[in-house]
Amino acid sequence: MTPVFHLLARFEDDARVTVGDDGVRTAGALRRDVLAVAERLPPAAAGSEIVVVCNDRYNFAVGVLAAWEAGHGVALPPNTQPEVVRQLGRQPQVALLLHDTDADEGADLRRWCGAPVDDRSLAGIDAGRHVATLYTSGTTGDHQACRKTAGQLLGEAAVLGETFGIGGGDRVLATVPPHHIYGLLFGILMPLLAGASFVRDTPFHAETVAATARRWGASVLVSVPVHLRSLTVLEEGGLPPFHRVFSSGAPLSAATAAALIERFGLRAIEVFGSSETGGIAWRVAETCDEPWHPLPGIEVDVDASGRLLLDSPFLPPEEPRPCVAGDRIELAAGGGFHLLGRADGIIKVGSKRVSLAEVEQRLLALPGVIDGAVAAVAVDGARGHELMAAVVVAPPAEGEAPRPASATIAAIRRGLREWFDPVVVPRRIRLVERLPREANGKLRRQRLLEILDLARPGSMPAPPASLATYRLRREPEPRAFAVRAHTVRRSGGQELHELRVRVEGGGLAFARMLAQVIARVAGLGRPQRIQGAGLRLAIAPGDAFVLTLEVERTRRRVGFALRRGEHLCTSGTVDYVGVEALPEARVG
Repeated sequence: MTPVFHLLARFEDDARVTVGDDGVRTAGALRRDVLAVAERLPPAAAGSEIVVVCNDRYNFAVGVLAAWEAGHGVALPPNTQPEVVRQLGRQPQVALLLHDTDADEGADLRRWCGAPVDDRSLAGIDAGRHVATLYTSGTTGDHQACRKTAGQLLGEAAVLGETFGIGGGDRVLATVPPHHIYGLLFGILMPLLAGASFVRDTPFHAETVAATARRWGASVLVSVPVHLRSLTVLEEGGLPPFHRVFSSGAPLSAATAAALIERFGLRAIEVFGSSETGGIAWRVAETCDEPWHPLPGIEVDVDASGRLLLDSPFLPPEEPRPCVAGDRIELAAGGGFHLLGRADGIIKVGSKRVSLAEVEQRLLALPGVIDGAVAAVAVDGARGHELMAAVVVAPPAEGEAPRPASATIAAIRRGLREWFDPVVVPRRIRLVERLPREANGKLRRQRLLEILDLARPGSMPAPPASLATYRLRREPEPRAFAVRAHTVRRSGGQELHELRVRVEGGGLAFARMLAQVIARVAGLGRPQRIQGAGLRLAIAPGDAFVLTLEVERTRRRVGFALRRGEHLCTSGTVDYVGVEALPEARVG
C-alpha cells in the first residue's frame, strides 16, 4: 500500500503551530487558512504548480499546504529576486504566484486567510504524488530544477524528526529561508510532521537570532556555518540551551564547532545531502575527523574511483540504483564514512593532486579568518592550475591598530604552508569584508571568480560588492533613505527599532547614507567604528527595505540589519563615542 502523509496528524486543534511578532497561530487556524486559500486557487491540472514566495514562514506554510490541498505542486525559486520569480511564474505549468507582499503580481494570500470555510481535515498526500519543484542554489553552474514526490520530501522530513528526536515540546527557529530545501525540510515540514511548532521570523544577525530564540522559547536552531560562526562572538549566556543545533549547506569549520561547545555547550549536528539526492548522512561536529553516519534507510558504498555510491528512498524514483554521487568518500568502521571532497574538486597543481575542499577547511581553521573560499583556474605551463582565495578576516580589537593587508596575507600563506607544499598555497589572496553568500550559506563559483577578477567579461552580472574592499562594476549610485514608518519596542536593555524605508532623492554613498539614518534614530553621538557594512545586494532608487536596529545605550552600540523581503542586504554594528545627540529621525 502506498504511504499517505498527514501533515497535522500530531496536533490538537488548539496546539500552537507557530509563534512570532505577527502573532501566534494554532493548528486549527492553520488548517482553516489552508482551506480558505485552497478554495480560491485555480483548478489543478496535470503537472500544475503554484509558485510560493512568502517572507513569513506561517504564510509560506499556508501557501504550500493550500497548493497541495487543491491538487497542485509547488514551485520554489532559488532566490526571491523579482526577475527570478517573474521568470518562474512564466513557466507553462505555473497556475499562480502566491505571496505575502503588496506587489501587484500574483495573489497576496493574506487577503484570503481568515475567510469562513466549511471546516474539515486536510486531505492526505500520497507518497507517489509530485509535490514540489525546487531549484538548486549550489556552487557551480545554473540553477537546476529538482522535482520531488511526497515520498521524497515528506518522507525525508519524517525521518529527520524521528532520527533527531524532534517532538511536540520543541520549537524550531531557522535562519535559512523556507524556499531552500534545507529551510523547507528542517524549518517547516519536519516540525509539522513531528507535532512541533516553529518561529515565523527568519533572523540573520547574531544578536537578533539570540533575542528571537529567547523571546519565543526556541529549542531547535536550524542554521548554516556562516550564521553559526557569527553566533560564537556573543557573550556567554547569549544563547538559550538549545535541544538541537543543525548546520548544513557547507562544511562547518572545526573552530566554529569548538567555539559553540566551549562558549555555550552546544554540539552542532551537521547534515550532509543535496537538493538532488536529499539528505544522506549526519554527524555531531566536534572536530573535522568524525565520520558521517547514513540516515535511516540509506545505504552507502564506494566505487573503484572513490566516488560515493548511494541508495536512498529520497532519490528520484527514476534514478538508477545505486546513484553515483559527485562526492569522494572513504568508508569508516561501523558503517560510517569520511568525506574527501567533491570528485570535481580534485585538481592537479604541478604534479600534486589537491582537494579544494581541504584547502578551504585549512584556510577557515587559521586564527583570525572569519570566512574564506578557494577557486582553481587553469594556467599554461607545467602547473596546470593555480589556486586563488578570497578571505574575510576579523577586525582589529578595540584600541588595536589595523594590520597591513600585506602582513595579513603573508600570515595566511605561512599558516597554509604548514599543511601544503608552497606550490599549492593560493597564488592570489584577496581580503574582502564579506563573501556574497546566498541565504543558505553557499557561495556560487561565478561570484567567487568575479571577486577574484577571474570571470569572463559579460558572463553574468557582477555580484554585490563589499563597498570598502572591492567593487567589480559600477552600480547606480544609491540615494538617500526616506523613512516611511518607524516602530519601537523594548526588550530587556535593548530598544528594537523597525523602519520601513525607501531609496529616493539625494546622492549619498551607501555606507554614509546608512550611517546617517542609524545615527539619527539612535542619537548616540559620533560613530567610532562601523563593522560589517558590506553590501550583499545591489540597491537602486525606488527600492523598499526594512531596517532593524538593536540599540544598546549602555554599551553605546547599535546592531543593524537591512533587508529586502527575506534577503539580507547588509548587517553589522556601529560603536559610538561622544555624548552629543543628533536630531531625531522624521518618521511617517
